[in-house]
Formats: sequence, structure tokens, C-alpha cells
Amino acid sequence: MVGRNCRLEQYTKIQVPSFKISGRFVTYASPDSTYYATQKFFEQAEESILIGIYDFSAEHMVACIKDAIDRGVTVSLMLDIDSSKELEVYKKLQKYGVECIPAPSCASENIHYFSSSHEKVIVIDNQWTLIQSGNYSDNSIPYNKGNGEIIEGSFKNGNRDMGVAIESKPLAKFFTQILRADMQLERSAAGEEKIQSLLSTSEFLIEAPAKRPSILFPSEEFNHTHRVQVQPILSPDNYMSEIPNFIRTAKKSIKIEQQYIRVGQVEISKLLQAINEAKENGDENFSVQIIVAPPNPRGGAKDAEKTQKEVDVLRGMGFEVLLLSNKHFVHCHNKLLIVDDEAVLISSQNWSDSAVVKNREAGIIIYDKEITKYYGKIFDADWTMSEESIEEIIPTKEVINIEAYSSNAGKYIIVDACDFQEV
Repeated sequence: MVGRNCRLEQYTKIQVPSFKISGRFVTYASPDSTYYATQKFFEQAEESILIGIYDFSAEHMVACIKDAIDRGVTVSLMLDIDSSKELEVYKKLQKYGVECIPAPSCASENIHYFSSSHEKVIVIDNQWTLIQSGNYSDNSIPYNKGNGEIIEGSFKNGNRDMGVAIESKPLAKFFTQILRADMQLERSAAGEEKIQSLLSTSEFLIEAPAKRPSILFPSEEFNHTHRVQVQPILSPDNYMSEIPNFIRTAKKSIKIEQQYIRVGQVEISKLLQAINEAKENGDENFSVQIIVAPPNPRGGAKDAEKTQKEVDVLRGMGFEVLLLSNKHFVHCHNKLLIVDDEAVLISSQNWSDSAVVKNREAGIIIYDKEITKYYGKIFDADWTMSEESIEEIIPTKEVINIEAYSSNAGKYIIVDACDFQEV
């Protein structure tokens, strides 16, 4: 994995506009329906697909892009190349005719504007924008052909992630400009393309979840004739100017599903303070529910202790905190924030200082009760599939013997380090 503490160039923040959009919104989640929804959008693409993403290692997504290329669709990719497997995919896509640009992050050999280019944004035909928490890894977009359903008895477990697709030419133009500007930062610094050559493999094995999620959620389409307010959220541009204020608007409840919450970091302390202020100024029965990931299986006792300390701090602030059970999911990779069951943030930002002020990240707040309800139902289901204590989480031991994986079909699962990496 590439180190993320490189010296960063001075980045000039932009003013991020809000939009009012009438038309179609498509909501989806992993492991239930992300692949189904994404494949449909890729199949329907007629002119162009523009992708800015942190990790791209899933071969079934390579196949989707190859199919689009074969139909004459122009595909462009900006990738934060962090492993030998990603480099292999990057070169394969180049060979197929994809315009490939390394991201201007610490992974670049040319220029470093961001610690990580951790966004997950896809623009299709300059009309649809997909914004999500999940990468194109096997566990964040598992190969499930059904729309929140089991097909021929088959369902692949994966990470909990969420995404949204929005039909709006102005919004697509905005995110295209962001991605193209970042690509230009890299191009301007590069005399000729350079890619980190000494990259290691980023895969390891863990025990597979024993059960499917108790409820599977299909993607849903909302066709709104009224105008819905949406606010793009970018790091490092406006996350910390928008999200604390968004949190403070809560009067009844806050729901958070995050990979982790680094309670001791300066910027994250500001977010937690905003929650406290909302709680103090809100209704008498104001509730704060938080789901986080269980300890990293590679981290051993040290990571378990770190997770427990953070959970204890959050509970000490009066928040309800549970750990997403790895009986049902590979990992909690989500970055969800719901305010009063009326507005929702779908984004790529973990709650770490790097994510909110040093990385390139992207998300969107949607001020719509009906759309928010979709994600709220999934959160509520996940709450029932979560555990109070680390001791209740089934120990998920890392397995390094590839023969064990090969000879025990279904018992183990291959995961990408990017699914667990702190950024």
C-alpha cells in the first residue's frame, strides 16, 4: 500500500453550488443492488462514462467497461493506484481503449494535491451522476445479478455501502468539471505517464459471513416532479463548512453508519461537537444512533482496543453505538448520515481528519423525505444486525494459507485492503 503522508501541493478550494433538481433519482446499496443498478446504467450508456474512484479491482466491472467500449462508448478513468492488482486492471483498461489517468494523490509519482483521491463518482452521458461510498472492489460491488433478490439460489455477501444516481445535466456538468480538473492537475505535472512500479498485493483472506443480510433491499427509482434541493459535498472544499451546520439542523434524530469515527482527531471532534449541540437544542427524546465497523481482522488486539476506546467515548457522550455484525457482512464500509429522517448524506468521506480536509472526496446531501426513507429503512435493518460489544462479534481471523481458501469453498473470502484501509 502507498504511504499517505506525502507533502501536498497548495490546493485552491472552490465554491460549491447547490442544485434544485426535478426528475429521476435511483437509490441502491451493497451488497444488495449496487451491481444491478450500475450494470443497467453502463448498459444504457450511449456516449460517455467518466469515472473517478479510489479502488478498481473487480473483474466483473472491467467486463462492464469492455462491453461499453465495444459499443462505441468513450470511457475515461482517474484512479488512485494503490496495489499491483489495481495496476494490472489499469493497464488492461488502457489496452481496451479507456483514457486512464493516475489521480494526483500521494500515489502519484508526478504531483500530490491530495493524500488520497478517495471519491467514487461516475458520470454517464453527461446526464447521470452516480455518487457512492463503495469502490469497484469485489466486496463493495459484489457480483449479484439480482435487484435485491437471490437469483438461482446465489447471493454474494459483501460490504455495506450505499449510493445514489441523479439525472441532471447541470449536476453532471459540475462533477465532470471536478473530475476533469483533477485529471488536469496530474497531466500538467507529467512529462510522460509515471506509475508507482513497486506496488505490493493488497489482498488477504478472512472467514466469510455465515449468513445473508436478514433483509435485501432492491434499488428504487424516484421520479420527482417537484424540485429537490441537493448539495454536493467535497473534500477538501466544503465538507467542514457544510456538514457541522447540517448536523446542527437536527431536531429529533441523527443516524450515522460509518467505517470508523476517529474521536481524538481535531476535525472529527468538531463534528461530534455539532452532534452534541443538536442534541442539547433538540427535542427531549432526541436520539443519536451510530453503527461502526468491528475491528479490522488484521489489526488483532491493538485494533480491537482502539475500536473499543472509540465506542466507549461515543457512548460516554450519550450516543447509542453498535458494531455491524460480520455474521451478515464482510465489512461496514458505509459513510451514511441521516438527519431527522428527512435529509441524507451519501458520500465517500470516512470520519477521519484526512478524509474531511486532506483527501479528494465527494458526496451529496439530498433534502427529500421519501428518498431519505429508503436509506433509513436499510439503516434500521442494519441496526438489528449489529452487536453491542466487540466480544459478541464473531472473531474474523485473517487466513494466509491460500490452500485453505481453495479447499474450503465458501468458508473464506478474499478482501482488498482498500476495504479496511484508514484514509
